[in-house]
Amino acid sequence: MHLIAGGIMHETHTFSAEPTPIDAFTIHRGDACNVFAGANHSMGGVVDACRELDARLSHTFFAQATSTGPVTAALFDEMVGELLGGIERALPADGVVLTQHGAMVAEGCLEADAEIVRRVRELVGPDLPIAVTLDFHANIGQSLLDAATIIVGYDTYPHVDLNERAREATHLLARTIRGEIDPVMALVKPPLLPVPQAQFTERHPFRTIFDRAFAMERDGAALSVTVAGGFAYADAPASGVGMVVTTDGDAAAAQAMAAELAELAWDLREDMRVTNSDPADAVAEAIAHPEGPVILVDVGDNIGGGTPGDGTVLLAELLRHGARDAVMVIADEEAVRDAFAAGVGGTVESRVGGKADDRHGEPVPITGYVRLLSDGRWVHEGPENAGVLAEPGPTAVVEVDGVTLVLNSRKIAPGDQQQLKSVGIDPLRQKIIVVKAAVRWRGGFGPIAKHAIHVNTPGLGDVDLGRFEFTHLTRPIWPLDAIAAWSAPVSTRRRVQ
Repeated sequence: MHLIAGGIMHETHTFSAEPTPIDAFTIHRGDACNVFAGANHSMGGVVDACRELDARLSHTFFAQATSTGPVTAALFDEMVGELLGGIERALPADGVVLTQHGAMVAEGCLEADAEIVRRVRELVGPDLPIAVTLDFHANIGQSLLDAATIIVGYDTYPHVDLNERAREATHLLARTIRGEIDPVMALVKPPLLPVPQAQFTERHPFRTIFDRAFAMERDGAALSVTVAGGFAYADAPASGVGMVVTTDGDAAAAQAMAAELAELAWDLREDMRVTNSDPADAVAEAIAHPEGPVILVDVGDNIGGGTPGDGTVLLAELLRHGARDAVMVIADEEAVRDAFAAGVGGTVESRVGGKADDRHGEPVPITGYVRLLSDGRWVHEGPENAGVLAEPGPTAVVEVDGVTLVLNSRKIAPGDQQQLKSVGIDPLRQKIIVVKAAVRWRGGFGPIAKHAIHVNTPGLGDVDLGRFEFTHLTRPIWPLDAIAAWSAPVSTRRRVQ
């Protein structure tokens, strides 16, 4: 069996002014993709599955980037063109596996992931099976289903099953190639646009939805079920929750099960509302808590959701309250350069953060002691992305009164203790740890947290979606619109016990 693999992964915050140039992407070409073997990563799952299947795997082009603003039309066409060129050179093959995100937007292309799969389908023809892996935050539309043969999304947020889901997709593809199954997919989208903070999959309401989905898989009714929470900050027609059910040739059953899951999500919508603490109150509460680490969750500057990572509201509050044994990571290349100029052991004067836009606080003037300088490279210990290299660029550790600042040249979503350990900071010895996240922090820091406070900080991660001016989103949709009632567009109901 010969499979071809590739993909482009980007979660696009369409309200972000942060550009997405080619150097925002980490790119692997050809056999360089084998670096993901054994790692908790989608491409790693494809590699591992092919080894399990004893299948020949041809790598093409794989690019991934941290969430930022829309990709330019020229860059999108350039990357897709390289992916298509690699696939064409690798043909003939028995199937294609594409590792995508599902919430990518490019200039002039609101459903970029579907467009990628459509162009691949146009190249390989109507009969070659294509499996697609997606992030849990994918915004899935019917056009994606029309182009793909198999779709498998992550079952977890924080995303700790990337390898496992990609292996599942690849094995389903192999079974399709061997003629063992005839995958048929159905999509039902309830009018729901929950924010990331509401989507933690280990707690209700999404835990309840996944429990039902897993039951459908266990009893054999479904080959695979994808519950996509959607990405609320992508202003696109398909944004929001989506339920994809794949059966072995039974379209009616797939539609009925997807409808059941969609109606369950709709019934639980009020449990998807979130409220957060005022920044000053949150810092005071963290200082007063008897035991650390206390996790201050800077929701407005949720890096994994497309924010710049240079928000300063909590830094200002920590300094104002005289916090001690607190640590905070901020992306600020200019401040890093200032620290490098001062040197280890030197005193740096700088203005930190608040430079990417006017949404995340003002720059904070600091005078601090430069404790450490490094190239910033570290490897995820997991569970999310375990074994994957992180490269935030030149990094400085600066002590400012009782606050330790880890200054990165490039933003890195927080979810792994190695982000601190790699620069000599023991997370267990911190009273307060600020994480610029919504849920992702739970993977690495959840097991050690004594207390967590989600903070209503300003920014692109604002949980009040009414503050964003949507123009392309399919309306009406909850919570932006009042909807008296909704039911899935299917007449036959099949309830799985």
